[in-house]
Amino acid sequence: MKCCLSSIAALAAIVSSSLIGTTTLAFQPAHLNNNHVSKHIHSSSTDSVVSPPIRRKSNINIVSSSPSSVTQLNSIAPAAALSAVGSPLGSISVLAFVILVHEAGHFIAARSFGITVSEFSVGVGPRLVGVRRRLVGSEYVFERINDDNDASEEEMLDTQQNDDDAGIEFSLRAIPLGGYVRFPDNYNRTLAFEQEDSARIARNKARQLRIENSNAIEKALESMAAYSFVFNVLSLGLLKKWQSKREEDQLREAEEEASLVVTQTTSADGKKGPWWNNVLSLPGLNKAESETAVDETTDESLSKLELLKSTKAPDVDYDSDPDLLQNRPWSQRAVVLSGGVIFNILLAFVCYFGQLTVGKGLPEPIFNPGVVVSQTVANDSPAYGVLKKGDVILGVNDASSSTFSTKKGIWGSQEAIANVISAIRETQDGEQVKLTIVHGTGSPDSDIVTIAPKRNMEGQASIGVMLGPNYVKTEMVRASNIVDAVTKAGSAVYDITAATAGSITKLLIGMLFGKGLPAGASMSGPIGVVKAGADVVSSSDFAAIVAFAASISVNLAVINSLPLPALDGGQLVFVLAEAAAGRKIDQQLQESINAGALTVLLFISIGTAIGDVRSIF
Repeated sequence: MKCCLSSIAALAAIVSSSLIGTTTLAFQPAHLNNNHVSKHIHSSSTDSVVSPPIRRKSNINIVSSSPSSVTQLNSIAPAAALSAVGSPLGSISVLAFVILVHEAGHFIAARSFGITVSEFSVGVGPRLVGVRRRLVGSEYVFERINDDNDASEEEMLDTQQNDDDAGIEFSLRAIPLGGYVRFPDNYNRTLAFEQEDSARIARNKARQLRIENSNAIEKALESMAAYSFVFNVLSLGLLKKWQSKREEDQLREAEEEASLVVTQTTSADGKKGPWWNNVLSLPGLNKAESETAVDETTDESLSKLELLKSTKAPDVDYDSDPDLLQNRPWSQRAVVLSGGVIFNILLAFVCYFGQLTVGKGLPEPIFNPGVVVSQTVANDSPAYGVLKKGDVILGVNDASSSTFSTKKGIWGSQEAIANVISAIRETQDGEQVKLTIVHGTGSPDSDIVTIAPKRNMEGQASIGVMLGPNYVKTEMVRASNIVDAVTKAGSAVYDITAATAGSITKLLIGMLFGKGLPAGASMSGPIGVVKAGADVVSSSDFAAIVAFAASISVNLAVINSLPLPALDGGQLVFVLAEAAAGRKIDQQLQESINAGALTVLLFISIGTAIGDVRSIF
């Protein structure tokens, strides 16, 4: 099995059904860019939670057609063009590095146990360059891989006796936003596919034989059982069970028929000729013709029996090589599956530790209670004339916004915003929402106003304002010693991991129960993540770039920890279930489940990519 532990971050999960684990970064939580908070914080949509931007350019200047303006435009064009190209490339480089670390976790864990690895790839798609490390004699040599002759090279390498002779391929591929660690097959996949395809053809022929003598209802049920996955699921497997019972009955009848023919043929008196001579002898039918008819009847019965027996593919012959990943104890496979997530968490810890010790320190934004109206209120907004830019909402319907959140800092501020939005959305048609506000961040007196929300395009109650955290300033926190650095870095990793996990869990629960995205939450795919990274890179702030890498690394770790098939967490569930049951779970069943889950991931990734494009244009 060409099983892989693959990482496709900020990109659709491009894997085959043979993949053991997939890592994907299809979601971008709202707090992804938490490493710097500017003094001007704006949300990207009405009534939405905002993530603090990272020193991104907030104004777009339109240059007039005057000569001086044109001269100025021409003078900055090369730098602007370089920045426009360099920022996305820098963002992609950061993502590629995070993925490289993830795959290194799988690779190092596997090799530390002596597990055979076929390929370590940075990127996906066509190979740009690659080398193969092989053991020749007592020394390792590196050979350049020529994909034009790759097939012949693989055939030659397969003939080698020493397992290490096949070597490990190290590849750089065209699309740098993914990667994988590939392990050797533990069974002949091509042969297994051919056998299953032959069995499928035989099942279709057997079904045609069954429905020849079936009524209309049985014919319809046979078709639904054979071609409709939905009906099989809706019937809780009873339809498939009914079909399997008919297949068993058909095979039993064919065996009885063939046995009867063989028994009667061998028990007949040879001198008088076979028993069927008298039965089948008809006027004008000579002995030779009778024997031919009997032979045809016998052949037909045996051919039918052979067809029905071939409806089940032979059992897969798995390789027992102890160096293959699939043949290792469940504990070792669990470590290999967890290696990528562990390395991503370690990368985030190292980033924060470095900022606390040798860097400028970790940015710690300071917030006052309440949420701020961050942009000018539109004329058609329900809040027009009631709220204005800079107003601070301290409470909704007599509940203080500070009581909405149990967290501090950026996490508490964003949770407060989300809860304010949720309270507004719960307002029924015709009702008004009561807000406790302060006009301006420096005003000491509070006021109570009422607003009648209106339904927006999504059908949700909205007061039509842009909300942001009540930001005060950012303090740079440094460590006083190594122990303090370890403690603070660990705390930072825990905070961002918990916040990311909470955001993704709420998002998945909302989607599962048809409630849509949580208040202020958003999904972002490959384009959105690259764009966010480009904004960070364009700031030329090394500390912000390091913090962005830490955020992406934690995001990747959390996503891959989800107990969903085709992800590392889902594969770990299979391994743990195997350990609990004390026996192996059917490998082909796992691959089928992974293939179905992968299809869902692809659709989600495509959907988020389309959303990213719409948000840009």
